Amino acid sequence: MTNFDVDEENLPSSSLDLEVKLPGLFRPELSVDNRQDAEKIAFSSDFSYSNKVRYVAEDDDAPTLKIRDARTHQDSPLTEDGAASLFHKKGFCLFPHQTKVKRWNEDYLKGMIFGSDISKIYALELESIIRNYLLPEYHVISVDCPPAVLRRGPSSKNEFYGTGVHQDYGLTLEDYKSTLAAYDPTGQVAKQVQKKFDTDEVYGMMVINFWRTIGGYTKANPLRSKPLAVCDPAFVNTNDTVHTALDAKVVGGIKGKQTDQMALKYSSQQHWYYYPNMTDDEVLVFKQFEVWKDDPMSKRETMPVRGVFHTAFEDPTTPEGCPPRKSTECRVQVFVGKRKDEDSSPSEEKCDLPAPLWPKSGSEWGWLACDMGSIGMIFAAAWSECPAIPEYLNFIISFAVVGMLEGLIKFQYSLRREGNDKRYPCAHSFSSILGLIQLALGIWGMALVFPNVAYLSNPSPETCETGPIIAMFIPSIIIAVVLVGLVGYGIYSFVVKKRSECE
Repeated sequence: MTNFDVDEENLPSSSLDLEVKLPGLFRPELSVDNRQDAEKIAFSSDFSYSNKVRYVAEDDDAPTLKIRDARTHQDSPLTEDGAASLFHKKGFCLFPHQTKVKRWNEDYLKGMIFGSDISKIYALELESIIRNYLLPEYHVISVDCPPAVLRRGPSSKNEFYGTGVHQDYGLTLEDYKSTLAAYDPTGQVAKQVQKKFDTDEVYGMMVINFWRTIGGYTKANPLRSKPLAVCDPAFVNTNDTVHTALDAKVVGGIKGKQTDQMALKYSSQQHWYYYPNMTDDEVLVFKQFEVWKDDPMSKRETMPVRGVFHTAFEDPTTPEGCPPRKSTECRVQVFVGKRKDEDSSPSEEKCDLPAPLWPKSGSEWGWLACDMGSIGMIFAAAWSECPAIPEYLNFIISFAVVGMLEGLIKFQYSLRREGNDKRYPCAHSFSSILGLIQLALGIWGMALVFPNVAYLSNPSPETCETGPIIAMFIPSIIIAVVLVGLVGYGIYSFVVKKRSECE
């Protein structure tokens, strides 16, 4: 068992400490096998186990636990540095944070294709917290924030709450990849995680959960229903963890696949906490998963517990008629390198992150205007005649639409800003594909217009009027110049390479 330097006995007492029966703890007499290849205990379709091995809150012999008021461990009022200090000690904290997010997108596919407040705003806010406060002592290699969040409560896709003590991703990297594969039919996500983890610059990885209320909760009207309880991992023994599985299809995954999770046997040594009276200007941050390259991952039963077990629970002080909780969580994957004090290279005291996607700069609006100028080609051609080149309208519309779509994607994701091609790889790839399509269309245009360039000096409704021929000629010339440049660059690179080989 791993212990932090925490003096629990001399902490200030709080009138908001609770005595409750937490749902879903396993009975301590349960015999478990935590080896990697051992059979997992599976949930049934209604998320339950046999009560012979697992307590339910209504059981007379279910243990009553002390749930400590975690606010007594932090500054009042909250500070960023105080929150970060507790995160380092316990793996969780309450962080003061006013977000600019207005729309809490739940649709992952929509967020990947069109973007969302989560990818445009929240991702940058959370990356700043991670780099500057939670992990400032490390070289953070990458921060991967999803384009959507998991919402709970009324008007969300998940009106039920995560009631039952659990930890979502297991102990080892194999556990984590198993859960990822349960939701990904291609299997590529888990492979990419392993590939990134195996790079020399990466020393470890973790998943950090940012859990917050979004129901308009204020100090005068804070959250009172179904708060989240968290367990200090320093007081969880690996032998008290239970390797569990859930049918992925039940939670939106792949039929026949299982997630890889953990439950917990009751122990009087465990320390539970909650944050009473949360508001929308606070976010509960906790580690869901953490693994390092020097961990004994070949022996799962000896792995330390770092992920925070948690559960929603019934607060006995909740007023009658209190509206149900509205909350959201965002799980952020972080790859970590060396500690900065182990690296001789200089580092900034604070990490300056890229500006949010909005507002746009003047140059970006200028580029958008240029890209949207293609619509003029359509107007120039649509009301003119060019019987000598029957395909002219198909070419002009195709070239203009592809060009405008590429321009909109570059504008939306600010792909002309340094580094945004790596920050939004899907958008960058799609934009590059559109560019290649536009190049191919341009070659088609060259084949159409160059043999008929004489119509520029002698336009006629019987052959080709000025509008269509110019609308085809301008993009064809641009593509021709691009092709000449590419060929010239290729020849130059070849000559330079051969010269260096000779020397």
